[in-house]
Amino acid sequence: MAPKKAPKKRNREKEPHAQVPRKLKSGRWQARVTYYDGETGERHEIGRTFDTEREAKKWGREQEMAYREDPNRKPPSEEAFAEFFEKWLEGVAASRVRDTTTKAYRRYAKPVIRALGRKPLKALTPADFQSVYADMLKEGKATSTVHHTHVVAHSSLDEAVNWGLIPFNPVDRVKPPRVTSPEIVPPRADEARALLDAAKHHRLKALWWFIAITGCRKGEAVALKWSDIDWDGKVVWIRRTAAEEGGLLTVHDTKTVKGRRAVALSAYLLDILQEHQELQDLERELNGPDWNSGELVFPSRRGTMLWPTNVATIFRKLRREVGCRDDIKIHGLRHAMATDWLVAGVPIKVVSERLGHANIAITLQIYGHLLSNMQADAAEKMDGRLRQPSTRNPHEI
Repeated sequence: MAPKKAPKKRNREKEPHAQVPRKLKSGRWQARVTYYDGETGERHEIGRTFDTEREAKKWGREQEMAYREDPNRKPPSEEAFAEFFEKWLEGVAASRVRDTTTKAYRRYAKPVIRALGRKPLKALTPADFQSVYADMLKEGKATSTVHHTHVVAHSSLDEAVNWGLIPFNPVDRVKPPRVTSPEIVPPRADEARALLDAAKHHRLKALWWFIAITGCRKGEAVALKWSDIDWDGKVVWIRRTAAEEGGLLTVHDTKTVKGRRAVALSAYLLDILQEHQELQDLERELNGPDWNSGELVFPSRRGTMLWPTNVATIFRKLRREVGCRDDIKIHGLRHAMATDWLVAGVPIKVVSERLGHANIAITLQIYGHLLSNMQADAAEKMDGRLRQPSTRNPHEI
């Protein structure tokens, strides 16, 4: 009987190793690492291109070490980025954030999916994402929008690394553009007065005054209910906000703890709200059964919730009637309140709390230029106080 042949050794016994970098015709250097699947024994290879041989060797050593520490590591995934992103969005992100945030993730990811969606996960490179960011800026996208795209792409591919689909996150090695916020130019005091005077007989007069004095966002204002107002305590509780996404109007709790806040009301604003409530009672009687049963403070003529975009449209019409600058938006009233308080010397922490910012850093980012301008005035006042002649007897010790 012929002796049995010894079974072939499986490749799983072979160690991963970095190959000698290869110089390309372009002058760049290609690094390659060979490794073997711990279950099937199949041979795989990953590679990257670098400007110098030194960089290529360094990357090869790092990857070799990573595979030695984890011999059962899965080979890079052939799955397309778009397919993976959808799984991540619906399976992971959706369980951690609100529906509106998930929709925002999908919106911010569109430029990346459009450019790289068909590309396998294992083939994604830092240069791919850097190119997408550059194209977004050329199209006129704000740096903050590009930054949001970067954050979403990074979060999704971090999960791909955790799942063992790719050896590293390519977005880790990409620098998004520095976020620059346009300087806010709120309406001047005379412009704000003109807007509010023009709204004297407007159906939504109370809404404009409410935003101007409380500094609330329009989404927070249209979601406000009468039960949120403490007439005796002279405060209003901001608990929820309305948002539009994909042609739908949704209402959610405010995103952060700081967003859920009590805002003090002035006696004048309370009078305006009282007058508004009386007029709303008349509207309810005139509409009868057609009136929505909700208790919204600033509803439509039928008692239904106003859409934030419609509120902005109504405000633009009012602005045109007054002849104010086109760049004044409804949130300009909110900015006017914040500006007036800061110029008056109200502590920035108080202003930040009234605006519902998550932290003071956000307030400083938006209104920091006002504080820097106030330094000159403060310096002059300090100089004047120090230079005042002393009333102390010069012979006193």
